Amino acid sequence: MIDETFTHCPNIGSKTEIKLKEIGFKKWSDCITNQNKLPFKDQRLSSFLKTINLSIENLENNNIRYFVESFKIKEHWRILGRYFDKATFFDIETTGLNKYDNHATVITALKEKKIYTFFIEENLDEFLNLAFESRLLVSFNGNAFDIPFLERTFHIPQFVCPHIDLRWVSYHAGFKSSLKEIERQMNIERPHGIEHIDGLAAIKLYYDWKIGDRAAKEKLIKYCKADTIASYIVASIILNKYGFNIEVDQEELKSLI
Repeated sequence: MIDETFTHCPNIGSKTEIKLKEIGFKKWSDCITNQNKLPFKDQRLSSFLKTINLSIENLENNNIRYFVESFKIKEHWRILGRYFDKATFFDIETTGLNKYDNHATVITALKEKKIYTFFIEENLDEFLNLAFESRLLVSFNGNAFDIPFLERTFHIPQFVCPHIDLRWVSYHAGFKSSLKEIERQMNIERPHGIEHIDGLAAIKLYYDWKIGDRAAKEKLIKYCKADTIASYIVASIILNKYGFNIEVDQEELKSLI
């Protein structure tokens, strides 16, 4: 499905894309084999074919960054569906909500169905190794929150690994809410004991741990894991609505929390 969109090409909007598909250009390969039938001329035809050839080349090389940077955000579901098994889902908790004054306290990541935990004053920096080894990072609202916080926490200009924000994949699929509200809409249940915790409560848990509450640390980590697992489940449900066939055992995943 990743090769069934043309809106990343110069001067191609949704109406032109619909027209192309109506006259038989369903995939990028169709444009190469039948380029003499394309409804473009001169420079526009040349630019279009250049982008199509470049897209095919990057697909063959699995250059995910090219597609993340080239595709419109509303088409990012195509990238996530194509590389779902290569994606590392993650979530963070922080000392506060201001990215200029606060920093990350916990990061949890799901990679190849294995959960990883990174905790402040212990192994937080090791997340960078996992991110470096990953092909694609996925988080919910990461463009506005997780990524800027992590760049400040680790004092790096940007992450090398490409990133997809599940918030906007969800939004363009019709789920225009917070992650927890989307979970409720999809009947995804959180583990007992953390079902009512939110971001502000998570911040309090960190400061409770700082003054000696060991149970607060475990609850904070569990909450962060729940967000990561929920993102993965939500993504799989949305992608299956688009026609992918992604099998997810929710109970098995929840056992990782």
